[in-house]
Amino acid sequence: MKNPVRWDNLNTRELKALSEQQAIVLLPVGSTEQHGPHLPVGCDNLMATGMSERIAAELNRRGKPCVVAPSIAVANSTHHMSFCGSMTLRAETYMHLLFDYCRSIASHGFRKIVIVNGHGGNVAPTETALIEINEALGFPVYFTGYWKGDKTAQSDILESQTGMIHACEGETSLLWALDEEWIDPIYKETKGNPGYPLEAEEDGTLSTFHRMEAHTENGVMGNAWLASREKGEKMVERMVKGMADVLCDDRLWEQRV
Repeated sequence: MKNPVRWDNLNTRELKALSEQQAIVLLPVGSTEQHGPHLPVGCDNLMATGMSERIAAELNRRGKPCVVAPSIAVANSTHHMSFCGSMTLRAETYMHLLFDYCRSIASHGFRKIVIVNGHGGNVAPTETALIEINEALGFPVYFTGYWKGDKTAQSDILESQTGMIHACEGETSLLWALDEEWIDPIYKETKGNPGYPLEAEEDGTLSTFHRMEAHTENGVMGNAWLASREKGEKMVERMVKGMADVLCDDRLWEQRV
């Protein structure tokens, strides 16, 4: 069934019309990596894309034209590669890919581009890539996480954490709200071991690169067993509204590099 907010579902005439309306373009960036025994390896991409589609639908409902560009489904996941099913790009490959995506979108006249993240490993390379992207395009391409429009949605709703960890109560609940078929019932038995190897890393004094097996044996950080569809639905509703509120501010698009 055709989804009218998806770039890849539209024809060239429809996209030209959106360009002429100066539509907002959401570009989901996720990952393909292990998410424990109970979530699909596409979890981060499924959430970034699904939430982007819901945000776009809400913006369109408010009279703000918006379309969701084809997702980047494989990104920077080197730290997960010891777990079967994970895929990764080198950081520089991901940054070049992101540049070409944004340049392609801008070449058709779109000037309101927002990269919507679904994976923590994308933060550093995306922020680095934005230096060159913004300089080349001449206008600010923004970067956000789909959850950032409502900064207390997770802490208000979740029981064992205040924000996303990995394959945890939060991610399991949120993905469940998007499609219950993605959740394996083994989530009820799944616990993780969040944390860093040393106290100096745990308290933020030092940071370095670690592979996931340094944090957790089963690939999970957090308590998936506390997840529920109801929690996910509440978070989705609040996050979609919050991000739509942010992106409705016309001053965002008046900025110049």
